[in-house]
Amino acid sequence: MFGQHNLLAALFIIGSLIDFITGLRLVEVRIPNYVIKGSAAQLECLYDLDGEALYSVKWYKDGNEFYRYVPRDMPPAQTFLLPGVKVDLHNSSDAIVTLRDVNLQSAGRFRCEVSGEAPSFQTVTEHGDMVVVSLPDQGPPKISGGRPRYQTGDWVRINCTAGRSKPAVDLSWFVNGEAVEPQKLRKYDSIVSGREGLETSVLGLQFRVEQKHFRNGDMKLKCVASLSTLYWRSNEESVEGDRPQKAPVLESRETVYASNSRADPVQGMSYRELFVTKILSLFIQTNAASKSDSLLLARAPSALLLVALAAVAALAGGGISVPQKSQSKNKDHQEDEKERKKQRKLEKNLNERVSGVELSELLASELLADFEGKSACQSSATRRQHRGLTVTAR
Repeated sequence: MFGQHNLLAALFIIGSLIDFITGLRLVEVRIPNYVIKGSAAQLECLYDLDGEALYSVKWYKDGNEFYRYVPRDMPPAQTFLLPGVKVDLHNSSDAIVTLRDVNLQSAGRFRCEVSGEAPSFQTVTEHGDMVVVSLPDQGPPKISGGRPRYQTGDWVRINCTAGRSKPAVDLSWFVNGEAVEPQKLRKYDSIVSGREGLETSVLGLQFRVEQKHFRNGDMKLKCVASLSTLYWRSNEESVEGDRPQKAPVLESRETVYASNSRADPVQGMSYRELFVTKILSLFIQTNAASKSDSLLLARAPSALLLVALAAVAALAGGGISVPQKSQSKNKDHQEDEKERKKQRKLEKNLNERVSGVELSELLASELLADFEGKSACQSSATRRQHRGLTVTAR
């Protein structure tokens, strides 16, 4: 008899367990982890009655009921006032609750509770947390404290600051696209401000510059601000490295003349050669040879004497070569033009047989002017020596 009672009790317990296992159960509760401030949020509570009748579905925020759905009531859905919770009844049902215009007060722990009808009134519940995000109130993060140029051995000490947000955004540093080692980061507490408690994130970066940090002469420092999958912004600065200064390239001191100039100077030509060439050019003229032979023959001794004196003056000057220092093209051109004008003037005077002007005086004045002009760039001692020789020749 006693054994029969024990058997019946065991069967009852097993049957109750079977009913519990195969009865009402929650399949899934979906609560968004992050919702942007001002947007809508959808809460889902999926259940399986397994043949039982539904009695009610209730939603709680931080332990306070704000939504109830009872199929037998008319209307079946009703809401309860709660700060930060605005239910959109037109888009809500037994399995879905839609919240509109969420704000920072809407964040919290949400719980769904599903109950079956009599006689069991079986109840199942599940919860999840929702965070309302207030995105940064400015653009990309700001980098401060940097310099436009670094060189090996310098210290980089810079900060990255994100705009005010809720919660605080996550900041990270990258150098040339590579994540910075934790020991080079300087972490600071978030700065809380305003009635809503918005937070400002700051992350510092400090390291000593090495040659490997420069790629093609530049170093790129990038700060990234992120918040889950809702927000991602970055700011990058490119700083230069002090490049080694190249040895200065000495400009050629050689003067460059236009190839089409009739007065191209011959480098290395001495004053003696210039004087002889000029005198010969004055004598070798077709018109002068044909029309003034008698005049030249009459005054040949004076001319020959002048040639000899010019040669002696050139030899006394040590055969000084024409300086090869570079002058500007404009100055060279002006000097060449002046020389050509002088030569044309002298030729004209010879061809027209200017009366009252002796050939020796004309040649002497021309050679004197040319000699004094070209010797102006020499030392004062050399100029005095040339000037004395010229006076003697005259």
